[in-house]
Formats: sequence, C-alpha cells, structure tokens
Amino acid sequence: MHPRPDRRTALPAPNLAPSLAPQLAPKLVLALALTWVVAAPVPAQQAAPETGAATAPATAPATGTDTETGAALPAMAEIERAWQAGDYGFVRAGLQRLAEETGSALAQYRYGRVLYEGRGGPRDIPAAIAWLERAAAQEQRDAVTLLARILLSGPASGVPRDPARAARLLARAATRGDAEAQYYLALLTEAGDGLAADPEAALNWFWAAAEQDHGPAQFALARILAAPGPRQDPQKALHWLTRAAENGQAEAQFRLSLLLEGGVPGPDGPEAADAAALAVPADPAQAHLWLERAAQAGLPPAMRRLGTKYLNGSGVPENPAEAARWLSAAAEAGDVPAMVNLGVLYATGTGVAADDAEAARWYQRAADEELPQGMLALARFREAGRGGAPDLGAAVKLYRAALEAGLDAARADLARLALAGALDPHAAPHDMVPWLAPAAAQGDAEAEAWLQSRAEAGLRPAQTALARIWLDRGGRAAEAAALLERAAMAGDVMAQAELGQLHASGTGVALDPVAAHMWLNVAAASGARDAAQRRDLLAQLMSPEQIAQAQDAARQFFATAGTRVPAGQ
Repeated sequence: MHPRPDRRTALPAPNLAPSLAPQLAPKLVLALALTWVVAAPVPAQQAAPETGAATAPATAPATGTDTETGAALPAMAEIERAWQAGDYGFVRAGLQRLAEETGSALAQYRYGRVLYEGRGGPRDIPAAIAWLERAAAQEQRDAVTLLARILLSGPASGVPRDPARAARLLARAATRGDAEAQYYLALLTEAGDGLAADPEAALNWFWAAAEQDHGPAQFALARILAAPGPRQDPQKALHWLTRAAENGQAEAQFRLSLLLEGGVPGPDGPEAADAAALAVPADPAQAHLWLERAAQAGLPPAMRRLGTKYLNGSGVPENPAEAARWLSAAAEAGDVPAMVNLGVLYATGTGVAADDAEAARWYQRAADEELPQGMLALARFREAGRGGAPDLGAAVKLYRAALEAGLDAARADLARLALAGALDPHAAPHDMVPWLAPAAAQGDAEAEAWLQSRAEAGLRPAQTALARIWLDRGGRAAEAAALLERAAMAGDVMAQAELGQLHASGTGVALDPVAAHMWLNVAAASGARDAAQRRDLLAQLMSPEQIAQAQDAARQFFATAGTRVPAGQ
C-alpha cells in the first residue's frame, strides 16, 4: 500500500457534521503501515485540567444573539430541534445562555464548537477555545478531542500548533474510551509528534479505536496487518478493511474494490506485497459496487477510475455521458490523472461538446502538476495550434519536460521534429542525439542517416551513439572503432570508455592492454561509471611495465588536450 504521508504537517481544521451529537465525525484518513508489536496499555492520565492551559474568562465573550434578561433558559431538546431546522442563530444564543448560566460541560462544548464553526454568527476562534477549555477542564471528552485537533491544526485554526499539548489532551480522552481521541493519539504516537514515538502503543490505540467501529482506525489496522512482517495477518487485514468499507470509509471501499478486481497495480492500487498477502478472490460485481460507493462518497481516484471505466467500457457498458460526469467531478476535486482524461473527452467530443480550449485548460492544469501525460498532451496541442495559437517553442519545452519526467512517448515526437528540421531554433544538435538514437537502433533509416551525417561533421555524441549501434548489430566493428577513436580523442568520455573496452577485447581494433588501460584511465578520471573498476581488473593481467606505459600515455593525453580542438560537441 502507499507510503505514509508526513503526519507532522498540520491536520485539517475539523469539519463538524451537522448534528449536535457529542461524537465528532472523523475527517482525517492517513495511510499507515506499522510493524505489529505487543505493547502494554498507556497508563491512564490524571483527570486534572491541563497544566499551562489557557484559562477561560469567568464570563466568556458573548457573540450570539441577545436574549431578554430573565427569559427562561431554552431546553437542550429545543436547541436540537433548532439545529435540525437550520436556525443557527437560535442555537448559538441558546447554547451561550446554557453555557454561561448553567456551567454545563456539554453546553460549553457545543457552544465552543458553534463558535469555532461560525454557525449563527461570525467565527470566533479565541472564544471557541476559551469555552472548549472550560468544558475540557470538566473532562468533557468531545471538548478535549476537539481542542486537541484545533491545536494540531495550528495556523489553519489561527493558533500556534502544539502537538505536545494536543497529545496530552488526547490521552485524557483516549483513556476514557473516546475512539476519535484514540485514533489521533495513535497517529501522533506512531509519528513521534508531540511525544516519544512508540509503535507498540500506537498500534494498541488503533486497535482500541477500531474495536469501537472507528472507520479510519479500522483502515489503519487493515494496512498494518497486510504489510509484510512478523504480524502480517491477511485474514484479519481483510476483515478490518471490509469493516472500514462498511463503515463508510471511502478509501477502504476503493482499496477493497481494487483487491476484488484482482489487485490492480499502479499508483492507486495496493502494493504488490499487500495485494499478494490478502489474496482476495476476484469478484468483479462486488468490486464495481465498492468502487461506486467510494466514488459516490467523493473520493477523487475512485471517481476517476469509475469514469474511465465508463469511457472504455471496462466491466461496465460504455457510457460517455457517465464518463464525463465522473471524470469532471474527479478533475474538479483535484485528481490530476482525471484532468488528462477529461481533456481527452473535450478534445474528442466524447460525452461532452468538443472544445479544444477546454481540453487545453485541463491539459495545462495537469502539466502544472507535473504529470508527464499532461505535458505531452499539451505539447501536441501547442504544436498543432489547438486551443490557441501554434507555439512550437512551448511545445518543444513540454515534450522535453515530459521526457525528462520519464514519459518515453515524448521521445518519438522530438525525433519526428528533429528529422523534419523543425528543432534547429529550439535545441542544439547534441541534445537531439538521444532522441534519434533509439529510433536508429530500431532500424529507422532516416534517423540513422541523421546520426551519420552529424557524426561525419564531428558531432561527438553522434559518433559515439552511431558506433554503439553498429557494435550492437555486428559486422561494422572496425568502422565503429574508428568513430569512437575520433570521439575519444576529441574528449567524449563515453567514447573513451567504449574504446578502452574494445582494446581490451580486440573488437574492431588490435588487442592492446596498454591502450585499453590508458583509455579506461582517461575515462575514469573524467567520471565515467565503472571505468575505474574495469581498469583495475585489467591491471591484474598486466605487467608493471605495461601499467607504467599506460599511465604515461594517459598523462600525455591530458598534457596535450589543449592542442586538440574538438570538431563538434
């Protein structure tokens, strides 16, 4: 499964569910892969208020709607009904009175939460924290947990990040059975964020929360038990993954769908070791149901995968309109591969009206995220003038960026442009050699002719590349050796290393250990990989006199380097 993200970054600000039930909805799902170890429970914390905690004012700031002096206090049930009706002004005013006049820890927590969310009035984080501090001092578990999450959010909530205090607060709620506190404490304990790292205790906290049907903790356990190691337990891993999926964890639903589809590889799929460990029998129908649930829950990769399936008719009837709907949702949610797929729909008019400008916009967004496929698609648009004026310079930059990012398909476009003579204003000839050499090696006569013409003109990389092609094919070893000699004498390091190997084997040239040692020595001094090791192995077969001759020849080569003007670069 995927590597863990860095949990030292700020947690997102809590996004509270529209309910006044004390249990907070967990919002953070982090991929975990821990080694299972047996641990003793963390000792229970003292119930006293936090040392150094901010002291709430005797009367916290009143930011809700004013009520008439002497009016009857509203009942909590009445406030609940107002919440359900969306009358947050009444909720805010009612909770303020209950918090101020009764000292109820539950009212203080709920009022602090309303202030934090900005329900029924402006958001007031300082006042929210003050009320949560008062509720936490009374050991109101949800207040303790929310306060800890605010401290973990740090600047996102307008306060300094304080993981150490957050960990102490979470421990208070966790030891009293709060599943969400147990989960967040497990994250901090595993990461060593705010307290000493303790994988054993972290795993125990995950397990405790999972047993209380906490979905993210169940998903964490599934990952732990699927990972290779002494505690790998595929049966339990699948059990917790399924429980997490059933509890609405979208990422668990997505992972389960991929496993039921056959352990789909790739950036979204489980790692091979995890997929092999779980060994779930393929069930395409169930896989699709879980994928739909994850997509409907708004998980971007699930939406993209579902849309792509509808686009390709993979396991579902081909449906361009559904493909466009899901890919649009995924792309808008920030899924970068979906941006490219959506661009293809606009470029081809599949499921949407054809719109080159819109296609180019999505390709640009993917390219801005450094996705090679986005760079390549945008490069082709820029070259062709689709979605804007033709811009070959921009296209070449994008092709090169895509190739440097590992997308080999861009090489063919660059080679095509090089052979057409279109790259001359945009790239130097020595840059073009790696784009054309693979095509020449595969038998492209036009690419080989280009290399040969540049080699004859003295372009060293072309000489070396062409020589390698001829050597690999066989039958032109002498010609290849002559090309390497020219390039090596002109200073091409790779040619020097190749020429040394030829002299060591007698391929295309006379068998000459002295010349071989000399060229390998020269190449090693210039940084050629493995040249020094090959030179040293060769030296074991040479006499001291031969080694001395080779070393003298190498010194002479460097001494006269300034008199040799390279014919090409």
